[in-house]
Amino acid sequence: MSENNASISASVKRPQWKKSFDFMFATLGCSVGLGNVWRFPYLCFKNGGGAFLIPYLFFAVFMGIPLVILETSIGQKVGGGLIKSWGTVPIFKGISLAAFVILLHVNTYYPILLVWSFKYLVTSFSAVLPWSHCNNTWNTANCMTPQNASYNKSIEDVNSTGLVAKSNLSVSSAEEFWTREVLGLSSGVDVVGGLRWDLVLYSALLWIGFYFSTFKGIKWTAKIVYVTATLPFILIGVILIRGATLDGAVDGIKYYLYPNVTKLQDPEVWVSAASQVFYSYAVCFGVLLVLGSYNGRKHNFWRDSILIGAMNSITSFTSGFAVFSTLGFMAKYQNTTVEAVAKDGPGLAFIVYPETLSLLPLPQFWCAIFFLTLLFLGFDSQFVFQECMVETFMDGMPRLRKRRYSREILQGVFATGMFLVGLTMLTEGGIYVFEIYNNFAVAGWCIFFVAFCEYVAIGWCYGVNRYWLEMVDMVGDRPGKYWIVLSWKFLGPVMCLALCLYFLVNNTKLRYNKYVYPTWAQGIGHLMSLTSVTMVPGYALYAVYRTWRRGERFGRLIGRPVGRLEDKEELDNLNHAL
Repeated sequence: MSENNASISASVKRPQWKKSFDFMFATLGCSVGLGNVWRFPYLCFKNGGGAFLIPYLFFAVFMGIPLVILETSIGQKVGGGLIKSWGTVPIFKGISLAAFVILLHVNTYYPILLVWSFKYLVTSFSAVLPWSHCNNTWNTANCMTPQNASYNKSIEDVNSTGLVAKSNLSVSSAEEFWTREVLGLSSGVDVVGGLRWDLVLYSALLWIGFYFSTFKGIKWTAKIVYVTATLPFILIGVILIRGATLDGAVDGIKYYLYPNVTKLQDPEVWVSAASQVFYSYAVCFGVLLVLGSYNGRKHNFWRDSILIGAMNSITSFTSGFAVFSTLGFMAKYQNTTVEAVAKDGPGLAFIVYPETLSLLPLPQFWCAIFFLTLLFLGFDSQFVFQECMVETFMDGMPRLRKRRYSREILQGVFATGMFLVGLTMLTEGGIYVFEIYNNFAVAGWCIFFVAFCEYVAIGWCYGVNRYWLEMVDMVGDRPGKYWIVLSWKFLGPVMCLALCLYFLVNNTKLRYNKYVYPTWAQGIGHLMSLTSVTMVPGYALYAVYRTWRRGERFGRLIGRPVGRLEDKEELDNLNHAL
């Protein structure tokens, strides 16, 4: 930042949270999202049930929560947003750019989940739920309702080969609604097809909602988030109570939590646990850092970070009871196993669960409750993502803060841009594009690489002891120093590097159901990962070159205090204490 920009930035007052709980509610609303409802329960069930909690809790305690503390504390210490914050270790300032690129990808793909939820929510008010029968225009001759599935299952048990063959060709009415009516699914990623215009309309309405939730900055966000972050917990509680009263609920919960300790020998289980922690905690997106930058100097980020991590994991665990108690009912209704009806990701939320709810009394009510929950879980996450992206841009161009309506215009430009890019996922081949984003751009090895760089930057370059004293200066002494040192300096970087290597060495071909992506499409996915990853070494090379050209000392690249703690005498006192 030039001296002119620095003086402008200093003369413009940066917004702060008005209440101490504003930060916690905003961060909780951002981190608790759709992945807690459909991703965690299935991963737990698939990867050893109760035994999966061992690697999950390990990564939550030694990587997830320490990363939340690291990112929120940097934001609060510097008070200058994403770009300025990683100037703390100038050679790693590319982390800011990498996080911003990931955030751009998140803002593009995440609203698509809400578009699908919106479609289902509107359809839930139909007199007869269209996914509960086969009399729709989009249904095929192979359509099968849950009632017929139960019948066919009982026939299969008698070993009637003719009916078994017929059953194998059958497709549930809920799956046909999803693939044929919602997605209009094409044959592959190379067949784009036309736009699904109803989804385009829902997307436009959602982006208008995101815009008006954020266009005035955190003054509005802080008010809205109290509703959007609280209501999903109430709705999940309602679904949990209803699911627990269903016949077969106990069987579903047993499947969900049954410990299969032998699964812990599979490295894929540990990778899944780490991925879920990073995905649900919203680390490495830069969001926590930006939200933390709105805190006052002495705000207790330590308490909030631990509470946010704990609430996130508790929500995931509780959602599993709500989901699998209902799936247990479905399995008993069809005279089959929970394993036979459970599916991952969108399949769980948009096929299995609505099909199961359609069998309950007042199915429209329960479907509306479920999809309203999904909508609120995703809505508060998305508008916080949007707010953080715009705020990051304004931090990099401080002159914008002095111009009237600059924030409103910038929000509108970003919202329009994200909406237009998102149209690629609202075509008949859109789900294939969505899966590329989901597996490469915002998850996978790129996230672990950015986390590795954060650990090295603070744990080794800046110095974990030095940074601990700065945290003590903000929130007072805490008993967790050895926990933080172990995480930031040893376990965190080692595990992140190992996870990166695992993803790269054991790279399997991307699939959507039975469709295998062509090589060129997977190549595009890896290029999307590189759009964020290359920012770190790219900026490091630039920083070294600039330092060499100016004849400055290279030591300044690995640990220069930036931000609020710039008083040299105070910093000397901290160093002397070491």
